[in-house]
Amino acid sequence: MSEFSDKLSFYISKSGYSVYQLAKVASVDRTTLQKTAKGQRLPSMDYMKDICRYIKISRKQEEELFHLYKIEKIGKATVEAWDEIHQILVDVYRLQKKTQAESLLSVHLDQKTFQRFNQNIIQSFSSGIECMKEIMCVIDEELLGQQQPEIYMDVFWGSKLVLSQLMQSGNTKERVLVCHQLVNLCQEGRASEGVIENIQKLHQILTFAFTTKSEYDVRYAYVRECEREQKYHLWAHYIITHKHVILCTQEQNQMIVISNEQIAEAYRKEVEQMTLSYRPLFNYQGYEGEGVKKYRDMMEEEETHLTYEGFPCVALMVPDEIKEMIIKDEKIGVYAQAFFDMPKIRSDRFINIFGTKGLKRFIQTGHLPGIYDHYFYADSVEVRKAMIDNFRQHLIEETRQFYMINETEFPISSVFGIEMYGRKRVTFYSTSEEYSFGFITIDEPEINEVFASYFDNLLESKYLYSQQETIQKFDEMVEMYWKEIEN
Repeated sequence: MSEFSDKLSFYISKSGYSVYQLAKVASVDRTTLQKTAKGQRLPSMDYMKDICRYIKISRKQEEELFHLYKIEKIGKATVEAWDEIHQILVDVYRLQKKTQAESLLSVHLDQKTFQRFNQNIIQSFSSGIECMKEIMCVIDEELLGQQQPEIYMDVFWGSKLVLSQLMQSGNTKERVLVCHQLVNLCQEGRASEGVIENIQKLHQILTFAFTTKSEYDVRYAYVRECEREQKYHLWAHYIITHKHVILCTQEQNQMIVISNEQIAEAYRKEVEQMTLSYRPLFNYQGYEGEGVKKYRDMMEEEETHLTYEGFPCVALMVPDEIKEMIIKDEKIGVYAQAFFDMPKIRSDRFINIFGTKGLKRFIQTGHLPGIYDHYFYADSVEVRKAMIDNFRQHLIEETRQFYMINETEFPISSVFGIEMYGRKRVTFYSTSEEYSFGFITIDEPEINEVFASYFDNLLESKYLYSQQETIQKFDEMVEMYWKEIEN
């Protein structure tokens, strides 16, 4: 027996059916159902959907049952990694909209309090709330007291507090804040705890990278050390500023703060030396055509290409005659040429997952989301209709495998996207007007495999409309927006 089969057996018995009766009314194989309920067989997903139509459970209970089914079929580690990836996509949207669900503590101290805090060279803290407060005090002093604030840290529970503080702070608007973060990615077996830990670290990094105006320098290296060995470290994690060194344990309730500029400088030099063994994780390209060209050149024709984006592909919307006009523009022509040079990938190898975030605004005003608005504005209704029709024609002709995101189930950002190149490379990119255009590419095979499997699963989930439903839902939405304009 397994947790999945136990839960299924419970729901069957609660429905009032016996296994034999349920198999009969659901028109499914009785032997398969018996063995499934006993944990001896795992049927197909379609088989389970047939069963759920008759056992009278709530939507929440059905989601829980299918979650257990996936764990049984694929493994707990992979499903947990999928959940983490899904939360990354949700959190980028949430943070870009500045609608954080939780209330984050922001500590601001006066000068006398800072002086009292710095009187003791070494202070220790042994509770979670104390650690949280003092970390934020140290960061606030760095932001207020330095002309060029600079922070060094690794990835752990305390660095998440630091990044949250930096996102909320208004003290860096006129000064350049540099945040250095070193990431140790695990080299472990497929679908292991190491892969989950890597995705969790990326979660913290990516959500900040695409929601900050600060100079964010992240470098990574692959290590074989597993979490179990970290208990032998004196101090597992660190945060270093100009005046302070914070050393933290793996747990969230123990740390010391060293308040001494000479010691902090010595630690900074040591970390700077460490960075020589790390590779840059980010590659911000700006709005230059060469940057976008480099991004486009990464696409390989022989590999399956998957694009996840929050807005219909602009390159497919713009008619050819308008493309030519934009490319001739002296200011943005180089950038536009690089953007419009789409790779020649066969339709059966190109999967396009797209949302409609910002589509209503485009139909009503002609403004495209993010940086696209820099190089094209559809001022007339006729041009907008032509662009919508152009994209719709691609849907009908199936120039790609199109799946529209069900945004009632899945909140998305219109200026954040992901591209998969086969199962070998995953790239994250931002086209936000507020934040620099850039792409971040991960080359760790096992991380890429987990992202690829996540999107495989996403194609069959409630978060996407099927290829057949996509055209219908897109047409319904566009028609509704045009009617709103007419009225």
